[in-house]
Amino acid sequence: MKLTVITVCFNAADDLKKTLDSVLTQTYTDFEYLVVDGGSKDNTITLLESYKPLFAKGNKVFRYVSEPDQGTYDAMNKGAKLAKGEWINYMNAGDSFYANSTLYDFFSTLLKKNAGVLYGDTFQIFDFGSGIAKEEDYKKDNSIMPFCHQSCFVKTKLMKQFLFDISYRIIADHDLFYRLRKANVVFQYIPIIVAKYNGQYGLSATHPLTLRLEGLRVHHITKKWYYPLALTWTYLRYGWIQTFKNHMPNWMTEAWMKRKRKFINNN
Repeated sequence: MKLTVITVCFNAADDLKKTLDSVLTQTYTDFEYLVVDGGSKDNTITLLESYKPLFAKGNKVFRYVSEPDQGTYDAMNKGAKLAKGEWINYMNAGDSFYANSTLYDFFSTLLKKNAGVLYGDTFQIFDFGSGIAKEEDYKKDNSIMPFCHQSCFVKTKLMKQFLFDISYRIIADHDLFYRLRKANVVFQYIPIIVAKYNGQYGLSATHPLTLRLEGLRVHHITKKWYYPLALTWTYLRYGWIQTFKNHMPNWMTEAWMKRKRKFINNN
């Protein structure tokens, strides 16, 4: 089996339906779809059961587990351990593949034999516009991870070996790819739009201080002699941002967010 698509969720039935439909309608069939639910109390399980015959009719392997976990990254690790495909993609509840042919187009591309991480572009949606974020757009701020995790595919054997560090709240994915790069894993960029997701309300966007503090740890700044200076600078630069944004009129917030995202078009 070529691929395992994993969605982790908890009490997210309304968002999950969109993702289920996106995976179900893929023209590619050489994959399994695994939903890792954290023991939802809404109608998630009823929804998942209703999709079983639909996936079977489409000749697509579909299974799910539902039990308490320790959060998003713990659930993602659980999914990795259960995966049977050669590659793993994590598609969050509420997110979707860009087109019905996305997986077919992506895996029709010539892949490097030694590649351990494959990644493409992302269609990002905001309240004030949308646009396609390419590798060069991400690289401006993040050379380690010039993509979103919804638009990447990791070799399953590597994912099972490295796993996410669940002590991180926001950037366990960045930490994972930092460790993969340190291990000289080959990353391959494929210029295909893989996923579309709402970038307005993610944890990275709404918790900039936590994001930067965790970043100091990922890059081992916490072990450097200049850590107190880096810590002070981080608080001075990012500690006020979210509070300020919460009291700004929407047009100012949107203008601020759009300033660094040149790829966004107006609605």
